[in-house]
Amino acid sequence: MLHHFTLTFQLPDSAAVDAAAVAGQMPGSDFTIEGLGSNPSGEFSIHFSREGASVTQVLEYAKSQVQQAIPDAQLVGMDLSEEPPAQSMVDDISKLVLHACNALGSVDAAQAWLATPNPDLEGLTPKALMINAEGRTQVSRVLTKLLARKQGAA
Repeated sequence: MLHHFTLTFQLPDSAAVDAAAVAGQMPGSDFTIEGLGSNPSGEFSIHFSREGASVTQVLEYAKSQVQQAIPDAQLVGMDLSEEPPAQSMVDDISKLVLHACNALGSVDAAQAWLATPNPDLEGLTPKALMINAEGRTQVSRVLTKLLARKQGAA
């Protein structure tokens, strides 16, 4: 069975890692790396599409490959999907738009928020960040904080 999943790792503050070097140390071509070298938080994600009978074994093997290539990497998140990454991306973006509507109270408010540079997102627009998994995670975190503030004020 083909499993699609994303593992998100955190690097210590002082660690600097080259994505090409990591990719060269990992066998196969069934993965993509996002966030290495461009993310000041030290967080990066690796998207896998792997064959295997047991999802647990496939996940553990992928995790061990990354930690062998980057010993300081700490696993901070795991997302398992039954869909290929492209479909998953469309679903993630759709969920974020709905999350924005919920957090901001209307479709119009959500559309305006998604198109406005945001200081919590280093001055970038949420819409621009939603093109990759790392950016969608950042947008989701900001929306979750907005929703918590909204619910706390109610």
